[in-house]
Amino acid sequence: LLGSLTSSDGKFLIEVTISNPTQERIAILNWNNIFDPITRFPRSLIVRDDRGDHIPMATTYAMRAGMHLSDFHIIAPEVNFTRRYDLRSMVQGVPNGLHGNITVELPGGFKGVPPGAGHWTVPVTAFVTSLTGLLPSFGNYEAAGLQDITLAAPRLHLQLGRTGFNDSTASAADTDPLEGIQVDPMDCNSNADRKQIDETLYDAGVYAKALILAADDEKSRLFANFFLSPARPTVKKIASLAHMGINGQGPSVTVYCTDDLSICAANPRVLGHSATESWLGPPQIVICPVALNLPRAMPPCAKRPGKEIGATASRVMLHLILTLNTVVTDTLTGNVYGSGACQLLKNSRILETAKNPDSYAQLAIAQWHYGLGGLPYQGPQCAPRYGIVPRIQ
Repeated sequence: LLGSLTSSDGKFLIEVTISNPTQERIAILNWNNIFDPITRFPRSLIVRDDRGDHIPMATTYAMRAGMHLSDFHIIAPEVNFTRRYDLRSMVQGVPNGLHGNITVELPGGFKGVPPGAGHWTVPVTAFVTSLTGLLPSFGNYEAAGLQDITLAAPRLHLQLGRTGFNDSTASAADTDPLEGIQVDPMDCNSNADRKQIDETLYDAGVYAKALILAADDEKSRLFANFFLSPARPTVKKIASLAHMGINGQGPSVTVYCTDDLSICAANPRVLGHSATESWLGPPQIVICPVALNLPRAMPPCAKRPGKEIGATASRVMLHLILTLNTVVTDTLTGNVYGSGACQLLKNSRILETAKNPDSYAQLAIAQWHYGLGGLPYQGPQCAPRYGIVPRIQ
């Protein structure tokens, strides 16, 4: 795969082109990147100022329950894929404009696998995988090697800090107060819905606290399954910020019961979705009905260690909170799910594990499941001697 970036106006309008120069059809997993048909702002563009510092970008993110053949975008031989973006709708919080030039880059790779043996022959240099006709499983791929191509643009002049509104009278006084992650009381007007969402958010806070404890424990075998030791400060920082947000001590985020963007309806495998602050509005999370139908997390040590732990809405909630850069002060871009795949990701040289939301969620659930997550659990621990990670759906 080859990537290129052009600008039709030399300022704001960016055209991303991905081309297949080979004689083979290539399948690319379209989750939350420029190929994704259901999310508006991809997590694929890297934007820096002239000092090399990252510029926060608005993103939309959808969490899926599993892969399907329809999740792959097929690029035929010698065919291009093009998508256009207006940076003015994506740049976050730049009150005085961008000084000097900016650099827009494509990432080092997109993830993909051929969706079935015998149907697509994929060059080994693009993807490394072995399928037997079954649907691909999480982590059963390597990233394709895209060329990094940069585009320098002239100075951008933005009128205000909040993206997308052409109102030069806006000021810092118009920003939302610090109130943390809150459920919209007007939207979740059913007592049953409100109770379920409140419990889901509470349990996500319990998971975040368990994650802090795992990062604090330098002897934790569970932590070592998912992250390398140098990532410990980053994991603790992000877990702490998520925990603070859930407890009303961070930037404003609204959790909705109603999916106004119709992303849940667009794909029945979407468990929930998030949107960072943009011209669409302030940060938000939507938990889809399919996730709310999942059972609540079981108490620690309620099942024999090593048995599979069922999926819960609380895991979806924590996962989505971790995708909000206004909450965790970082953009986590990975789309690797599942305990096994997240453990394999630890030694990846392609994707940094600390950039993968589900690695955090998997560690948090394992820590809580084995009675190592602290309050409100006060019972005995049940962690296996060698820190074996449970299977988590």
